[in-house]
Parts: sequence; C-alpha cells; structure tokens
Amino acid sequence: MITSTHRAPRAIGAAAAVLVGLGTVAATAVPAQAAAGFAFDQRISGADRYATAVAASTLLFPTDGTGDDVVVVNGNATVDGLTASYLAGLVSAPILYTASAGVPAATAAEITRLGAVNVWIVGGTDQVPAAQEAAWESAGLTVERYAGADRYATAALVAQADTQGSPEQVFIANGDRLADALAVGPIAWQRNYPVLLTQAGAVPQATSAALTELGTSNRVVVGGTAVVSDSTYTALGASQRLAGADRQETAAEVADDAIATENFDPQSIGLVGGADAMAADALVAAPLAGSQGVPLAFTGGDGTLGASTSAYLVSQKANYTTSGNGWVFGGPNAVSQATADAATAAVQ
Repeated sequence: MITSTHRAPRAIGAAAAVLVGLGTVAATAVPAQAAAGFAFDQRISGADRYATAVAASTLLFPTDGTGDDVVVVNGNATVDGLTASYLAGLVSAPILYTASAGVPAATAAEITRLGAVNVWIVGGTDQVPAAQEAAWESAGLTVERYAGADRYATAALVAQADTQGSPEQVFIANGDRLADALAVGPIAWQRNYPVLLTQAGAVPQATSAALTELGTSNRVVVGGTAVVSDSTYTALGASQRLAGADRQETAAEVADDAIATENFDPQSIGLVGGADAMAADALVAAPLAGSQGVPLAFTGGDGTLGASTSAYLVSQKANYTTSGNGWVFGGPNAVSQATADAATAAVQ
C-alpha cells in the first residue's frame, strides 16, 4: 500500500526540475495565431516500446540516482497497466516495461540508473513472472505487486493503493477499449485520480466494490454511450461524462477539461498513436506529460493525423507558442513523420 511516506502533493512541473531540450510550463499571453516556430518536433522514442519507455523516464528524471520508484508493466499486455498511471503518480515514478521472457536490458539499465529502491508491479505472474520479482528482491529492492483475477480486479486494487483517504475524483473507462483510459493518464498521474474499468453494459463487481470503498462521489466516465452505456453510467453513480464521437474527440474533450479544471498547459500538446497497437507509447507518456501538465491527442487509427485531431489542433492553435511543447511519443512506426508534419501544419 501507498503511505504518506510515498504520496506527496506536487505542482505541475515539480516532478522534473529540468527537461533538457524541452520547454517548460509558463503562463504568458498568447498571440492570435500559433507562434512561428511551434512544431511537433520533439519526438520521445526509442528503438522499441521498451526503449521509448526509457526515453520518457530519462526526461522525467534526467539526473542519475534521483528516482526511488518505478512502476513495471508487461510491454505486450498493456491492458493490465491501463491504470498504472495513477499508481505511478502516487509515487512520482515513471512506467517501464518488461517482457514475460525476461527483463529487457534497456529496462534493467534504467532501473539501475534511476537508483530505484522500490518496484511496483501491475499485473499477474503470467505477465511479470515471479522470477523477476524475486530477482529484484534479491538485489535489495522492495517489490509490491497489484494483480487481480482480471483487468477489472487489477484496476480496483490499484485504485485502492493509497491509504491516505478518498481521492477527489475517479475516472471510469471501458476495460475493453484502451484509448479512453490512456487519454486520462497524464491527469491521473498528476492529480492522483484513480482509473477504474467497466464493461459497456454492466459494472463489474470489483469496480462496484472499489467505488464503494473509495467513497468518492465525483465519478467521471470517459467515453461515449457505445463504450459506457447510459444505464451503466447510472449504475456507476457517475457525475460527468467526457466523450466525443470517437476516441480522438474524446481525447480532445479530456484535454479541454484538463486545461480548464486541472491547470494543464494550454500552450503544449503531446501526440500519440491512436490505434490500440500503439497503446504502449501512450501509457509511458503519462508520467512525463502529467509532470509538465501536457494533455494528449490521438492520431487516427489509420496512422494519419485524423479529421478529429486535425480539427482540434486548428481550434486550439491560438494557444500554442514557442514557450510550449509539441511532443510526439513513439517512433515513426507509431506516429509517422508525415503525421507529425501534418500536426505542425494544422497549428500554423
């Protein structure tokens, strides 16, 4: 469980004192159009999803030996880690990936570079084998695992990790669709809002029990009625829905809400791949984006920028300045250079 010695309130930007080569959050007057030079030209990526996670972690903690905690998820089973952004936020940690066959060298090296003393696993032993847990413990690290009978139970356990009272807000998203839970990841990390999972037409028992235990009345459903029906919304006791016609529009609604109510930076935006196959990059984006108050936008499922995200960027271009960041998470296979260039063109 998380105790007061782990959990610490923070201001946006506090988790990473310096992000080399990246702009910082600043409150300045904005021009009538995007500042000349604003571009989606800050790509955070590696040779694969494991290396991309390390790249994001390195920017979050650029100084060696300054990261006491890491959250570890299987890089090929991100559904178990959909709610890991909340846990990582509780302990101000990055999210790193492992594989069932063994800990990738890049991940092992980053845990060493950070000087981690605590490893928080999200997922069962079929995803993060007990042998890996034992190896970390043998190396002197403290390890805690959150794993339930299914994704809903795992999410419920993670949501109840904090022992310091009820959270101000809870997000609830469909557990069979990855994008909506990922869209709120930076907010969950920054604001310590748990993310619970539901089915479209029914509330899993583990989710219902967790909501009762948390005792939070501010329950925000993420996604439209196709992924969380009106009857499920009512059964959840939800108080708000953030949703658009598709995952791109829903991410835009989440971004607007983050800026309006959570003090996120209107001058910055992060671009992530919108297809489920690219979920890994969006998950590891959450700690870095959350630390700097940067909302996420999804590309289209076909790899293009997509009409919804293009329209959103055009609508927001007056806010984007060279004081902000135009981030791209993942390599060209996740977000092609042509798509990044299209995003830049949309804000000019």
